[in-house]
Amino acid sequence: MTAVLTVLNLVSAAACLGTGIIKAVALRHQRDWTLGLTASLLICGGMIYVIATPAVYRTTGSLLGSPNIGGLIIPALTLVCMGHAHALSQLWQPDRREPAALRRTAAGWSPLYAGAIIAMSVLYALADLGPAAPLQFASAYAHVPEVRALHVIYWIALITAISVIVREFLTLSLPGRPDLRANLRKVLGWLSLALILDVLHVALAAVALFGSITGPHRLAGLEQTAWLGVTAGCVCANIALASLVLRSRQAERRDLRTLKALHDLVVRPDVDHDPCGPKVVLEPRWSWWPGFDTGADLNSLMAEIHDGAGRLSQWWHKLPSIAVQKLAAEMATAHDTAETSTPVSGGQHREGSSSLGAEWDLPAAQAAAVLLFAAQTRAASTPPLPAALRLPRLPGSDVPESADRQHLVSVAKHLSSPVVLEAVGLARESHATA
Repeated sequence: MTAVLTVLNLVSAAACLGTGIIKAVALRHQRDWTLGLTASLLICGGMIYVIATPAVYRTTGSLLGSPNIGGLIIPALTLVCMGHAHALSQLWQPDRREPAALRRTAAGWSPLYAGAIIAMSVLYALADLGPAAPLQFASAYAHVPEVRALHVIYWIALITAISVIVREFLTLSLPGRPDLRANLRKVLGWLSLALILDVLHVALAAVALFGSITGPHRLAGLEQTAWLGVTAGCVCANIALASLVLRSRQAERRDLRTLKALHDLVVRPDVDHDPCGPKVVLEPRWSWWPGFDTGADLNSLMAEIHDGAGRLSQWWHKLPSIAVQKLAAEMATAHDTAETSTPVSGGQHREGSSSLGAEWDLPAAQAAAVLLFAAQTRAASTPPLPAALRLPRLPGSDVPESADRQHLVSVAKHLSSPVVLEAVGLARESHATA
């Protein structure tokens, strides 16, 4: 069993530390508390498996002059990881990301984690312990009162934290795109399963501890088996985080392809390039993993789109926006009329989605029409519009920063919409006539 657990611990440590390092590297391009906490959580989790490896457990004890110091470090690091997960459950909830809400959460729960770690440290220092017992610490020293008290405090704190975190995960209100919400729901399900497996480990370890009071090592094998629950939880957690990363990168690559059309429309290097000023198109960015590290590329593309759209502001005409709104209203009215006048069997009316489509977004369509009209007008070497005809800002420009990417993708998708194309044509005819 020891050999098997050694291999499993090393594999789990490699998985956690590898994913944690990838997350830490990503912090260079994306300064975000959630990403930083995730990286720290994974690295702490990896260290738990490293120290739990029997050879490392004994080496650590020899270096620190306390053979079973790993029996204290492992539960202490586990509670630190729970604290990280607790903080993440708050940061993933938009209405709880406010500094005041985070301070209240920290003030309310820090005593649990810090108090448990301090109490365990004091009890460990008072305990009369002997040789190292990796992965068998509880059963080997079950007859020592301080060891029993240490584990009881640890398990109470751990189960309390897990209960709160799982409840937070299951009640999260997730904003954003439906596909991203569905992905995060799956991730939270895997993380909840990982935490439940930790509870199973606690149950088996408790049986091993109290069952060994009458004789040391009596249920040492059960305690080692209980560690398999922690390893299985590590697998679930890594599946959750790895799938989140992969789905995130897949979504970023998809959005990069979608935004390319909008980028090509508003960014004209031959027109916008000013030798005396900043370039619109950013310099190509070197990436050691270009197929995976797409976040910075996406941010650069969005910055270029905003910059290019701003340079078109002299041709932002009001007519395309008005025409889109009018055409959309006419199509919606016609669709509602057809739905009302087309009964089916049983006297019921036929149900169906709007003729504009499920992804129709009026502000995005208006912005697409304004930009398309402006790009075509500038390409025709038409002088800038009079101030009275210009839009002061693009429709949808007041979206929150967190929704900016979703808005730009929606604008790019509406560039080929029949309503947008018809509205731009009508606006062009009206402007030419005027």
